[in-house]
Amino acid sequence: MKTIFAVHHVFDCLDYNEHHYFTSYDEAFELFVDIKKSIKENKAIDETYDDTSDDFHVLYDNGLERVYIQQIYI
Repeated sequence: MKTIFAVHHVFDCLDYNEHHYFTSYDEAFELFVDIKKSIKENKAIDETYDDTSDDFHVLYDNGLERVYIQQIYI
């Protein structure tokens, strides 16, 4: 069985979501950290739901944004 890691960047108010796939957790984590940092720089965050090592989920007054790492076995 092989393991891959997906970084999902999900937007509540858009029909567009980003999905990136990696063979290494370290590569996935680098992208996760970059996206998390860019979300945190947005001053419009109303509330933070989750802020863990592999899941970051925030609310805005007009929607939400989430980035997380998923481990997938194939």
